[in-house]
Parts: sequence; C-alpha cells; structure tokens
Amino acid sequence: MCNLSQGIRDDVRAEFSLNMHKNGFAIEQIAIAVNKNVEEVQAVIKRGEPVLA
Repeated sequence: MCNLSQGIRDDVRAEFSLNMHKNGFAIEQIAIAVNKNVEEVQAVIKRGEPVLA
C-alpha cells in the first residue's frame, strides 16, 4: 500500500474514532472497531481532531 493510501485510511479511522466517542462508545469498543490499541485511540480523542498515525 502506498503512503498516501495509508494516510487516508488512518485519517478515516481517526474521524471514525472521534465520531464513535462523541456518540458514547467506550474507548475499548472504539479500539476494536478501528483495529488500534486503546492508547492510540485515547491519543486521537485527546487531540480532538483527525491525525495521521
């Protein structure tokens, strides 16, 4: 996969994570849904904006 494709996927995961968090999903549920660990999800939520991982 090229770097651009990976960046887009990561951005979508971050946006999805934020949306799930705003809708009351638990951090653990979000981590499972986006295939990331809890710490990565917490970092995205803390920033409050999509970031490339």
